[in-house]
Amino acid sequence: MRRIRARIALAVLLIAALSGCSQGPRESPVRAADAPNLLAGCGPLEDQKIASNLHVSGLEQQSAPTICNWTATSPHGGAVDITYAWLENDTLSREVQIADQFGYQVERLVIKHFGGMYWRDPKDPSTCAVTASDTGTVTWWVQNRDHAAQPDPCAGAMTLMQATLSVDGV
Repeated sequence: MRRIRARIALAVLLIAALSGCSQGPRESPVRAADAPNLLAGCGPLEDQKIASNLHVSGLEQQSAPTICNWTATSPHGGAVDITYAWLENDTLSREVQIADQFGYQVERLVIKHFGGMYWRDPKDPSTCAVTASDTGTVTWWVQNRDHAAQPDPCAGAMTLMQATLSVDGV
């Protein structure tokens, strides 16, 4: 539960920091009615898709947009926390700054044709996130609550990211 609160606190700090950095109102680009933003809300993946990609059961959503959390049971019987965040107009460089600020190890990567990064907590091998960036950032966090490194939380986060990008037409 402490890790969930920490992730929610990190997300709130991120949102507050992004809000504080703006210099006046920012006009959002107008999206055509026939081009809905699939990343908004809790993302384009239905609960069944999340569960099947991570091979978990008993998936329960814990919160609502912009930061969405689920709790599930792994095949090994442990609890898994899953978090999705989409922050419009956020940048990868801003995410790297936040990761550095909180002591996460960052590994930059390219996911399909998007810049991205892994977030790893050097003190906890059971948690990992993947962020991809385009006109904002999409992040998937996976944490094994029993603090075990298996099943691999980075592989789980990457699987969800690739599924998200596939649904978004990439």
